[in-house]
Amino acid sequence: MEGDLRKLIDDGRFREYHREFLKPREFNTFDVLRYADYEIRHSNVLAWLFRPADTHGIGERFLRWFVERVNRRLVAANEEPLPATDFGTANVVVERERDRVDITVFFKKEKCLLAIENKSVPASSEHSDQVMGYQRKLRAKHRDHTVKSVLLTTSSDGSVDFRGIAHVGWNSIHEAIGSFHENGEFHSGGAGAFVGQYLDLVERWFRPTGGDGFKPLLDEHRSVLKKMRQILAQDGDDGVGELVPEDRSDYRDTLVRLVKESSQNPKQLRRAVADYLKGRRCRTWSSHNPKKTHYWLTWTEANLAETAQSLGGEDGFLRWGMTFTYSGVYMGFYLYQSPRKDREEPSPLDRIKGFMHATPISRQEPDRFLMTDNGFGWYQVYRQKLLSGDDLAEMSGSETKDEVLQRLKEFMASEESGYKRVDDYFQCLAFRPDGSGSTREDSP
Repeated sequence: MEGDLRKLIDDGRFREYHREFLKPREFNTFDVLRYADYEIRHSNVLAWLFRPADTHGIGERFLRWFVERVNRRLVAANEEPLPATDFGTANVVVERERDRVDITVFFKKEKCLLAIENKSVPASSEHSDQVMGYQRKLRAKHRDHTVKSVLLTTSSDGSVDFRGIAHVGWNSIHEAIGSFHENGEFHSGGAGAFVGQYLDLVERWFRPTGGDGFKPLLDEHRSVLKKMRQILAQDGDDGVGELVPEDRSDYRDTLVRLVKESSQNPKQLRRAVADYLKGRRCRTWSSHNPKKTHYWLTWTEANLAETAQSLGGEDGFLRWGMTFTYSGVYMGFYLYQSPRKDREEPSPLDRIKGFMHATPISRQEPDRFLMTDNGFGWYQVYRQKLLSGDDLAEMSGSETKDEVLQRLKEFMASEESGYKRVDDYFQCLAFRPDGSGSTREDSP
């Protein structure tokens, strides 16, 4: 078995697992405040960095870098780049959520603007449709301006090509901010520490645990991992660690972690949850991405299905859902509309999006129920981590199943959880689907 164990440890995918996903995680303000998954927070940080005179201390440098990157992407898409611009403080205006665009950068003297749509997921054709819709409205509103649209996603630069749009990947943003940070260009003290924590967050955001190489690693070394799991059950962590050759001793803790994670079975866990939900007479749907070891389960109960019908939505329009991976279990609420080009406007989804923008589920915590476009017809309204990767690494498969089912039951029964709040919101909305609710400005 030693030979097979050496092959596993020397596998490049195992070394990547060791380097990227098991390095000690330091204190991070974003994690404490539970802001890590909120798109709006990322947009706020970008807007801060775009303003030359703000407290970061790098002046116009990040904005200049971004415009140069956008121009390269526009040229690659056979589009005219932005004209030469003055990046001085008096010439730059950066706004958030103007005309529903995440970030708008105005260059006053040149009469041009950048409309930036920020997504926390890979790029999709529906994102480009959304951006082009904004672009048409902005060009009609600012007829004397040059309007350029930017789509920012977790897909890499150059991996997608959308006509008329500059696509920029978050990996490039991370590299640029990281370069400024490494060179000590941010103000010492608070700003530099803040940016350091933010870089850690962004890296985790667009390079999540359980990436493309994780399942091939498990499949390639299935036999030795099975033996390791038997040893783990009999002799614990020390039993696995003692088998690691002395010249590979730096990888003992990593191997123990991998053996524990390999005992998880997201597909079987999804099946157990589906069986529980069917016992509650829920209707369920399943899908998966085997390459990234993501397994999805969505469902609707009778009252939620009636609400969706009252709102004029199609079958499965409102759904709760769970995502199962080797590195965590997540809960979410979604609106789904099949992506058809011939759809009459406005659709039920369009009306509800407008209503939710004016009348959020929670005015005290609007970011907690922020609608985001996940592509392919899916719009996420709520997301919560049910179990983390660290939780999973400490449990057997059967323990994980029991824990997930228990937490799900508590979540669905709690008066304080997002489950009842979201359900109640949409049941109330079903009585006024025309979007005639109050606006933020009108509300006391």
